[in-house]
Amino acid sequence: METIDIQSPLPPRPVAEPSPVPESPRTDIPTDDTSVSSPAPPTPPKKSLPRFLPFVIGGLALLLVAFLVFKFLLPSLKNKNPETVTLTYWGLWERDEIINGVIADFEAKYPHIKIKYIHSSKDDYRTRLAGRLAKGAGSGEVPDIFRIHSSWLPMFKNNLAPVPAKVVSSLALDKDFLPVYRRDLMINQKYYAIPLMYDGLVLFYNKDLIQKAGVDLPKSWWDLQSSLNRLTVRDAAGNIEIAGAALGLADNIDHWSDILGLLLRQNGASLTKNSQDNTAQISSALIYYTNFANKDRTWDETLPSSTTLFAQGKLAFYFAPSWRIFDIQALNPNLSFATAPVPQTPILTGGSGTDSVNLTNINWATYWVEAVNAQSPHQAEAWTFLEYLASPPVLEKLYQTASVDRGFGEIYPRTNLAAKLTTAPYLKAFVDSANTAQSGYLSSFTHDDGLNTELSNYFKDAINALTSHQASESETMTALQNGISQVINKYQLSDDILKP
Repeated sequence: METIDIQSPLPPRPVAEPSPVPESPRTDIPTDDTSVSSPAPPTPPKKSLPRFLPFVIGGLALLLVAFLVFKFLLPSLKNKNPETVTLTYWGLWERDEIINGVIADFEAKYPHIKIKYIHSSKDDYRTRLAGRLAKGAGSGEVPDIFRIHSSWLPMFKNNLAPVPAKVVSSLALDKDFLPVYRRDLMINQKYYAIPLMYDGLVLFYNKDLIQKAGVDLPKSWWDLQSSLNRLTVRDAAGNIEIAGAALGLADNIDHWSDILGLLLRQNGASLTKNSQDNTAQISSALIYYTNFANKDRTWDETLPSSTTLFAQGKLAFYFAPSWRIFDIQALNPNLSFATAPVPQTPILTGGSGTDSVNLTNINWATYWVEAVNAQSPHQAEAWTFLEYLASPPVLEKLYQTASVDRGFGEIYPRTNLAAKLTTAPYLKAFVDSANTAQSGYLSSFTHDDGLNTELSNYFKDAINALTSHQASESETMTALQNGISQVINKYQLSDDILKP
């Protein structure tokens, strides 16, 4: 058996020796009557504990219990039963019937967050929203979440909360979304809105008119221009009965500012550069556009709006975003039309004697995004909701629900989802051009009475001055540059965020 060495804290106990066997008393030795035996050693007194020690131990135990309750038990109970939060969400285009389903799913997953969706009217939307946000959180129906046009960031930058880095990473905004968002929605390396959709400018064409004239779809603006003589039909008095393309004016051409913004982009023009070369690039794009009315005379002021004329089957080429498809189908369900990417600008490359012609690869984007009120006391819950909406399954559900209502939903903002729409009628041209699209502050039909409207009005004045011959090119450009400068100063636009 193994010996266990027990180390005792006590001193070793003395071992008593065996008592000797008593002898018979000797009679020959005298007895000393005065001798006394030695007394036994005294027993040491027992040490008693301090009287207050039990109270100290009890107090420490209570403190430990209280610490555990506040540290672990109460937070866990609070997380299980968080306070109910109601978020007010201002939408713009989607009716309640389309978004209510995903809201119900979200509230079932996050029962402590309720969504109050308000389908807003487009009339004065931007000014109403700005006025409501100026009142501050907690004063009436101030939205926690709201939809804005991507070009409105300079007008609302003080009202926008940045997208948390965790949400950016979770959604893969830098990787899975279209490149245009990284340029448009970032200020100082932070996103300030989340896209749930994409839209842009494409070329609508009348199949019957194209086939009858025997022209191919134009890849360049030169191709388009050269086909107009065969497409344009005039009556005996010279009036246009069938127009080749809606280009040249502002008053009766829907989305003219998007077309001009596209031309400026393709021509390399910038609205912030103050140089002769840049002014020449703006001027050349403007002159090219107005020549369709001034020189080619393929469009004039007597014609109805381009949307109406195209729906009537009397316009071969028409430029518009995807939502115009519904308008055209409503006006003329039997119209045979399709969509294609917009023409590109020819550019010369190479040296002397070896020049070759290439084409730009620049398209035009115009779309809406969701933002969070910087003064909202419930920003965390708001981003949770937007992160949910921008997830692939929810985007697909929104698209499918809208498709039942109107034929197709909003074009996906995610590249992997957008690829699924290439077989959808009319949408392939939008998907094909989205990766190379750029946006700007000449976006039409944003109804903002602000940045886009003011800048477009200055360009509209320039178009009218050139087509009516009321001012020279030099005078027109001077007035236009002055107007652009006023807009830049008013909205404190800088090179890093201003877009043509």
